[in-house]
Amino acid sequence: MSLKVLVIEDDVVFCRLLTKYLNNNQILTKDAQSAAQAREILAAEQFDFIITDYKLPDQDGLSVLEGIKDGPNKNAKTLLMSRFKEDDMVSRARELGVLDFVQKPIKPNELLVLLEKLK
Repeated sequence: MSLKVLVIEDDVVFCRLLTKYLNNNQILTKDAQSAAQAREILAAEQFDFIITDYKLPDQDGLSVLEGIKDGPNKNAKTLLMSRFKEDDMVSRARELGVLDFVQKPIKPNELLVLLEKLK
């Protein structure tokens, strides 16, 4: 059975690059470009992994993850991506159970290796 991953990333080009690479490696993906769009998808579908950018146009990615604690995706594994690694952000991510922090830009093959390691 293949993994199902939600990628939350407002940079459309980078998001497409990641999802296409994951799809080509037998990983099912869905993508969202905002926190609001991600919430709609998360309410309707279950995922094995949620990969979110920290900085989104309408809210930060950790706020999205806070909202899944009691929903159908409460057992999804989570990864946080950001260009900058700030102590407050990393601390908050750990409190929310985020498994790993990924410094952007990340190469799609490196993300695939990380997903395989964490599944």
